[in-house]
Amino acid sequence: MNKSVGRIEHTFKLMQYVKGMWKYLVLSTFTNVLYKVLPIALSAVISYMIGLTAIGEIHNVWQLFFVVLAIIIGLVVMSYLNVFISHDMAYRILAKLRSAAYRKIDEIAPAVMEKRQSGELMSIVLEDVEILEWFYAHTIGQLITALVIPSIVLVILWIISPIITLSLLPFIIALIFIPMFGIKKSNEQGTETRKQFANLNAQIVDGVQGLKDIISFQWQQKFFHRFSVVNEKYHNCQMEYALRSADEMRLFQMIMGIGGLIGQFTSIILAVNGRMPISHLIPAFILCSAVFSPLLDALTMSTNYGLIFSAAKRLFDLFQSKNVVTDNGENDVESVLECNSKGNNGIRVSFQDVHFSYPENHEKQTSQVLNGLDFDFSTGETVALVGASGSGKTTVAKLLQRFWDVDSGSIKINDVDIRSIRIESLRKLVTIVPQEVYLFNMSIKSNLLLANPEADTSRLHKATADAQAATFIESLPDGYETHVGERGLKLSGGEKQRLSIAQAFLKDSPILILDEISANLDSENEKRINDAVERIKAGRATLVIAHRVSTIKKVDRIVVIRDGRVVGNGSYQFLLETCPYFAELIGEEYVE
Repeated sequence: MNKSVGRIEHTFKLMQYVKGMWKYLVLSTFTNVLYKVLPIALSAVISYMIGLTAIGEIHNVWQLFFVVLAIIIGLVVMSYLNVFISHDMAYRILAKLRSAAYRKIDEIAPAVMEKRQSGELMSIVLEDVEILEWFYAHTIGQLITALVIPSIVLVILWIISPIITLSLLPFIIALIFIPMFGIKKSNEQGTETRKQFANLNAQIVDGVQGLKDIISFQWQQKFFHRFSVVNEKYHNCQMEYALRSADEMRLFQMIMGIGGLIGQFTSIILAVNGRMPISHLIPAFILCSAVFSPLLDALTMSTNYGLIFSAAKRLFDLFQSKNVVTDNGENDVESVLECNSKGNNGIRVSFQDVHFSYPENHEKQTSQVLNGLDFDFSTGETVALVGASGSGKTTVAKLLQRFWDVDSGSIKINDVDIRSIRIESLRKLVTIVPQEVYLFNMSIKSNLLLANPEADTSRLHKATADAQAATFIESLPDGYETHVGERGLKLSGGEKQRLSIAQAFLKDSPILILDEISANLDSENEKRINDAVERIKAGRATLVIAHRVSTIKKVDRIVVIRDGRVVGNGSYQFLLETCPYFAELIGEEYVE
């Protein structure tokens, strides 16, 4: 029971992320109550008019004609307002929740992406938020209506005859308490259904994004088998949830049918025995059924509470996720550059006794990725990080961008600890050209301008020329307005890589990280990219995450990492002569 209350609480607590919507909620509830009250009032008045006609009091009937007309007009107005206000409110809330959810993912990335599949996050931002539309647009108003209208009807029936009210109360109480006995099962099924849907969504995303590889490796049958297993689990969860909901609805309808019949039978007995005016018989009949109508609406929605509250909890848990790093820095780009002790515009990056393990592995001392790492690189210098797979080369790049914070030690730019630099400013200081380039499904120009939205046409063209990309762009039918397709599928690997270098030119950061960007390219593309790299390195502090001997030989200095610490630092020839581990790596891990 407490768990259920907690989930309802999560649903209401989500309102803190959509401030200013309470007035819409109150107005929506008010219109919903009126919308449900008016049909009952209309039926009751008309049935009373029929009763008066039956006993010959026709003159009183004409007096009620204008009341009926007013109710009909009010019903038409409320019908429109109920739909308009409730859905307008719900869609406003959903839009705000989706925006808030995406902002939260942006805050806690990339850690959140390494712990969860993108398909799962999509299911939270899209599907879970969509499910909450049931709650905000329908559930709240229906719950209040289910409380208000039966109370009004029972009072009216009490005025007609207390006995009728008393005959209905046991059935109303049963309808209120029966869902409570099944709420634990509903919550469990709702949680499992949303979990399996997230797994299914993740499989679909993997299948779409990896379709070329699935076809290339002829992995279709195995993938379809995996997909079918996940799909079957989701189907089974849905069926269990639907069957339980159907059982509850049959029980609800049986209780309401018997309750209405008992109330109507009681009304007949009272009328026959003269304990109730005959003109009240038909209204009593109507009201005995009407008392259950709002309850049925609320109970029908209650069969979805498991899904609603599970979706609310998943979204609320996302909002409660703590940021891996805290943006408390005060230094901006200018103040960091001014701290250069050499008095020029150069920059120096230093890793000083850095220890780090990923947050989920903090308790395992043996899982430390970096264990006292010390090295530096400066403007005009290109330094290559060399080490076996898993030695921490990529982690160094992530720590420099503050995707995580070091456990101990420090990373400094011009003697300024990066934790004291505003994250926005830090990201302006550092540019990474990755091995796997991600391009959005929009034009080449739009993708390039992500790096610098204020760049004019001449600067854009210069960046693409320097990146050896201008020729292939201008050869395309739509030039810079050519859409690259999802994940840049319309372009080759070399073309995407050159666009990534063009982005780096446009961003123009003083610190550059190159993640072996010429790997897996043909010789022609490799030559063009190497030419572009030589241009972009000029005047920057460049760190290369190296995987190839040809790349290592071109750098100014090599830093060799083993077990999270530096075991060699110097030129290629010097390390071959003085660092046996480096010679071993060149022979085994690295390729020509």
